[in-house]
Amino acid sequence: MPASQLILEIKTTAPEVSQAEVEAFCAWLKGKSWITARQITEEFGYDDRWVRLVAQHSDGRILSGPGCPGYRYFDADALPFAERAILATRSQIAHMTKRLVAYQRRYHSFAKDQQPA
Repeated sequence: MPASQLILEIKTTAPEVSQAEVEAFCAWLKGKSWITARQITEEFGYDDRWVRLVAQHSDGRILSGPGCPGYRYFDADALPFAERAILATRSQIAHMTKRLVAYQRRYHSFAKDQQPA
């Protein structure tokens, strides 16, 4: 099979999240312990991309990240979990930064060969 047949162009747009949805989701999470993405999608009917986007737009009110068992409202009761989430996120950022630098280095090595003479 030629390599050109292996290239798939999948175009999907990110779901949109309103501030009202963020507020409603934060209110729903308050007082709960960890809630998995599966539980959230069953409750709200949205997919996990929506859940991640709501957390991203929550201004830090929704705690989640690498090593977390799901999502929870970030209040005083979440403090024991927050430090671990922060450290895990910093570690992930470091790994992704190394990956980004490698991509950029490789990109520039090819791009300089493509320059017109």
